[in-house]
Amino acid sequence: MLAIQPTALSEGVLDATVLLDCLPDVVLVLDEAGCLRYANASAERQLGWTRETWMGRSALDLLHPDDLAVAAASMGTMQGKEYGTPVEVRVSDADGGWHLMEIVGANHHHHAKVGGLVLVVRDITQRRMWEIAGGDVARFQQVIQHSPSITMLLDADGIVTSVNGAFTRLLGFDPSVVIGQSLSAFVANESLGSLANVLGSMSRDHCNTSIELSMKRLDRDDLRPIRFEFADLLSDPVVAGIVVSGYDVTELQRVRNDLEQMARHDALTGLANRSLMLSCLDTYLAIGRPVAVVFIDLDRFKPVNDLFGHEAGDELLTQVAVRLAQAVRPGDVVARVGGDEFVVLAPGISGWTSATLLAERIESALSVPYELSVGPVKVGASAGVAISDSMSSVASLLADADVRMYEAKSERRGTTTRVAGEPRRNASERRRLADALAAGIGRGEVVAHLQPIIDLDTRALVGVEALARWNHPDLGELAPASFLDLVEDAGLDMPFGAAVLESACHTLEILNVRGIHVPLAVNLSVGQLAHPSLCEQVIRTITDHGLDMGQLIIEITERAMLIRHAAAGMSSPDETLQRLRTAGAALSLDDFGTGFSSLTHVRRFPLASLKIDQTFVAGMETCAEDRAVVEVVVGLARGLGLQVVAEGVETVKQWEMLRQVGCDHAQGYLMSRPLDADAAVSWITSYVAAV
Repeated sequence: MLAIQPTALSEGVLDATVLLDCLPDVVLVLDEAGCLRYANASAERQLGWTRETWMGRSALDLLHPDDLAVAAASMGTMQGKEYGTPVEVRVSDADGGWHLMEIVGANHHHHAKVGGLVLVVRDITQRRMWEIAGGDVARFQQVIQHSPSITMLLDADGIVTSVNGAFTRLLGFDPSVVIGQSLSAFVANESLGSLANVLGSMSRDHCNTSIELSMKRLDRDDLRPIRFEFADLLSDPVVAGIVVSGYDVTELQRVRNDLEQMARHDALTGLANRSLMLSCLDTYLAIGRPVAVVFIDLDRFKPVNDLFGHEAGDELLTQVAVRLAQAVRPGDVVARVGGDEFVVLAPGISGWTSATLLAERIESALSVPYELSVGPVKVGASAGVAISDSMSSVASLLADADVRMYEAKSERRGTTTRVAGEPRRNASERRRLADALAAGIGRGEVVAHLQPIIDLDTRALVGVEALARWNHPDLGELAPASFLDLVEDAGLDMPFGAAVLESACHTLEILNVRGIHVPLAVNLSVGQLAHPSLCEQVIRTITDHGLDMGQLIIEITERAMLIRHAAAGMSSPDETLQRLRTAGAALSLDDFGTGFSSLTHVRRFPLASLKIDQTFVAGMETCAEDRAVVEVVVGLARGLGLQVVAEGVETVKQWEMLRQVGCDHAQGYLMSRPLDADAAVSWITSYVAAV
């Protein structure tokens, strides 16, 4: 017979310590500070920690940081109860892994032989995985699957490992296509940087975050804005990933845009309101960009309201707004600032000719009768123009334009736009400014800023134009619009022109030393062309700086072409230009199309190029007439063997349109603003090296 050995159980004697070590569950005893006083052998088997290592240390150090609050709340439920509320937390093992543990405790601090908090800890990691695999949470899975919000799971690299049906419903991509792909594959380019920042911060800081991303849509060009919430559960042994939930914010974005539109735009016309206009004007002045302001007031608007009612008045204002928007250049700001008052901001315009031409275009647009529901009506408009300078403020510019608008209205009330021009200076003020300018020329205050000229096809640098600036000791840097009228009136053409040429040649000399030989375009006034010593002065300045006359391009206006005979003691412009041409300089006709050109005058000079005025360039995108003018000028130049330079190019679309019609070269703020000597040398050196 088999002999039965006696055991502790059969003998009625049990060793509690051995019994606890035999349990599959972890048993811990903590003191009042939460430090470990006892752990059974199962703690070592399941977590790999030796009891000696952790004895006396806080048990909270084993918990995941995100679960500390849950554990603390559970401990609070033990007061006055036999057992605390069970809680699930993540517990670290010796290898750095995480186990999902269910913990239930009993407070035995009062027990003399225990004197602590007794915890029973059970590893439920596998059980949770079996529940998920076995479909015990099928109902919850269906809830997630049919939720209107996107729910997905990403791994640490941002790869989608699970996704619900909302992703397909909102974006069109089938789950089989999405799973295994990086989330970035479905994010629009404009949001890729934001997504990378979020994933990077989560990897680094393990923090939850939210972000709005523009998402691609299957077989659709439009994007859908989705607000995503990211929760880092990479350390969770069951989830082991980043949980992402997202909801469509298209409607929220629409409401947000509508509110912004309402706050910054006129409710009736949709134009910018006074607030937005003031903000734009302040920005232009802050960055030093020249801007023309056109203040427009409708004539005979009140009779329309009185005779036909406010509905007809509103209809008229709406049509006026449409015409204004069509008359200006892309990038110009059109605002309704009062009942029948409008303001146009035209950035980049610094000359009275261009500003006046813009106002005349507005006049043409507003002068055509309006077809209202009550029948045709005809109203006029009065306009005042102001142009910024270095001393301009928002208030002063608007005040100047407003005053000139009322001056125009009082001069002749009628049906057409009247443009009040440059403010008149009194005689003493003009004398003071003229004296200051003469002294400034002697002190080197008048300098040349250079604006690059670029080939439209090759993008190569083909020249620079010298543009005058007066560095006034009190008023700061002044553009020509502020003082150019004084030059001719005060007889300063020669010293002024010499100062500009000297400054430009000094900059070109630096570039020549660097091996960069750039053609220089310089404007010569009628007063200079008529002076008998001009040729000698120009040739001497060019040669003194080691330049070649072949680098010089003389730009002349159409006004200069009309003067054929010399006054007493003076030279004729014809003779001067011929001598400069013989010396090697090239000739260019500036602002072609804005004056009194004829083919007779064009053919009279050995021109090398024509320059298209910036007003026509500005209108190419919106005005068929301006496009036609540009095409005609280019065709004429081609027929005469001349090159064409477009001034005032400010947009990529203008660049492309000019290139398509065969224009050769371009200059304008799209490429570069006019640059002082140091900036010009730096810009040109870098550009030539890059191209």
